[in-house]
Order: sequence, then structure tokens, then C-alpha cells
Amino acid sequence: MTHSEHNLVSLDDRLIQAFSQNAVGVGMEKDAILQRLEQPGLLSNPAVLMELQQRTSNYNLEVSMISTLTRKTVGAVESLLRS
Repeated sequence: MTHSEHNLVSLDDRLIQAFSQNAVGVGMEKDAILQRLEQPGLLSNPAVLMELQQRTSNYNLEVSMISTLTRKTVGAVESLLRS
């Protein structure tokens, strides 16, 4: 095997790695949001509530994007396998 053959990474492996890294990041953000919600003194502060609302919205958008990209990737792979 040549040096370049050792560096080859399959598309499946790249996809799995990208999604797993993203899932870890999204999970960490979810945990951070939930930890903030467990601090009752902060919930009476409108600025903190606005920040939590923004972070929750961003979390929702990111999860939706991951779901859409996964669905479209699976569809593309299925189309390639059929042809």
C-alpha cells in the first residue's frame, strides 16, 4: 500500500464521523441549556430568559438541519445504489 492509500477515508466513514461530531456538539448545547434552566434565580431575569430562548431556537434549528441533511443524504445514497 502506498502512503496515499492509507489516507483514504470512505464516504460512509466521513459521513458517520461528521454526524457523530455534530451530535456530540448538539448534545452538549442541550445539556448547557438544561443546566441554566435548573438555576431558579436566573429565570427571573428577562435578559437570561431572552438568551435561553435564543439558544433553544438555535438548538432546534440545528437539530432540524441535521435531520434534513440525514434524510437527503440517505435519499442520495439510495438513488446511487439503485443506478
